[in-house]
Amino acid sequence: MDNEWEIDLKLPDISAMATLLATATCSAIMGAAEIAYTMLWITAAYERHGKDFFIDLINAKALTWTAEFVIVAGSLMLLSSMMFLITMFYSLIQLNAVRDPSKKIRMNVIFLLFIIAMILLFIALISALILRYI
Repeated sequence: MDNEWEIDLKLPDISAMATLLATATCSAIMGAAEIAYTMLWITAAYERHGKDFFIDLINAKALTWTAEFVIVAGSLMLLSSMMFLITMFYSLIQLNAVRDPSKKIRMNVIFLLFIIAMILLFIALISALILRYI
């Protein structure tokens, strides 16, 4: 009898939905921007050096500074963008699970993936600065 005034509305967790949606949106924007930025580097290097640039990328013995820069920093940027896109997909999957109260939402995994992607982005930018100015 003590539950007669209790109302169960079965509303989803709004704060979890907002967090997952914001994480998915930010991850999508960051991943797409990193891919575009890396393609901008490659296009600028190709415009500057011509067809010889791609031969420098293939030839591992005689890498020029530009080829090293694109290989190291570009690879880290693309790895970071893949992690951001994985974070986005996993956030969207977990966002679908918010509707069902019996399913557990794994926010720790999402935040871990996002932090790993941010660390990779930081390392890519630091390596770009090191390769550029040292």
